[in-house]
Amino acid sequence: MALNSSFPGGAPLWSRYVHPSSQQDIRPAPRGWIQPDGTQHLPPPQGAPYACPLPCDWDKRGYAALDVETTGLDAFRDRVIEIGIVLFSFDPEGALIEDKTWESLINPGIAIPASSTAIHGITDLDVWASPTFKDLSDTVNGFLEGRVMVAHNAPFDAGFISEEYSRLGKTSPIREMADSLVLLRQAVPNLFSYSLGKAAFVLGVETGTSHRALDDARTCMKLFSHSARKLAGTCA
Repeated sequence: MALNSSFPGGAPLWSRYVHPSSQQDIRPAPRGWIQPDGTQHLPPPQGAPYACPLPCDWDKRGYAALDVETTGLDAFRDRVIEIGIVLFSFDPEGALIEDKTWESLINPGIAIPASSTAIHGITDLDVWASPTFKDLSDTVNGFLEGRVMVAHNAPFDAGFISEEYSRLGKTSPIREMADSLVLLRQAVPNLFSYSLGKAAFVLGVETGTSHRALDDARTCMKLFSHSARKLAGTCA
């Protein structure tokens, strides 16, 4: 799902991939790992391919797999109604460790369209007594700050989070992010579908309840881990 969203600092996320002198309508090449300008990171091992999509210390990072359910597809007009976060890391042997999970329904302050409810099953009645994003902003910040955010089609989720913070006059805590959708395309280039649920089914990954934030975040974590391990073998 494509969004004309800002992340971070105002410019559209895709704008950095288009040469300023270009006069053509060029779609940006997707990147699986996005770092803010000026990020300091370790140099790749000797002999590693130039285009390796992973930082060489990817298995030593702290991660936050994130998924949001929303009232629609437009981050400027629509709102987050559910958020799920899974904090995870890797042990010295490379095994996946699920450190902590958190989820919450969110009162968006606007009506949830029937077309959106048909996808995730969340209704106005479900969220009317839930906290607002303002109520949860400090909690969300605590989970995301200092971690690599992982999401399936990461600009979508990051765009919604960024806009929610922007409405509060705050800056999104998301700085570095890994897109499990792009990484999966690179790691497993022959799948019929790269949607979260269908890709997970083909790869034998348990999904829980699709289109609910925490289960989708956990599925995203597993697909990211699968992709990173395969890609790491080509980068070493």
